[in-house]
Amino acid sequence: MPFEYFEVTAEVGIRAWGETLSEAFAEAARALFELMVDTQAVRPQRTVSITVSAESLELLLADWLNRLLLERDRTGCVFSEFRVKIIAQERGVALTAEIAGEPLDRSRHDPRIDVKAVTYNNLRVLQEPDRVHVECVLDI
Repeated sequence: MPFEYFEVTAEVGIRAWGETLSEAFAEAARALFELMVDTQAVRPQRTVSITVSAESLELLLADWLNRLLLERDRTGCVFSEFRVKIIAQERGVALTAEIAGEPLDRSRHDPRIDVKAVTYNNLRVLQEPDRVHVECVLDI
């Protein structure tokens, strides 16, 4: 499993990784939703396109995950598939994504923790020789 959780007082931390930035950001999204529901039970019935831009990769990570929470709140859907593309821009970075999921079904999705927001504490994006590692803290 290419993500894990770490202890933070009154919050939860996510640490995710992938071979590329796009994979690491997708795994962070999967970790976010796995904390909230059983993503294995979420069918990719509805697709949403997302575009986010930021001045840095760390801010992009927080904005990306917060945008996913906004989509959850706006549509009532939970998501299980995340196809992410990250592009360098003249001033910062941008992310485009296709996410897929379905409306929350409490009988199938095993609701867990309600995540309120991604904080700006401990935001990290580390590009290591063999993988990319991202970290953030969630307000629950």
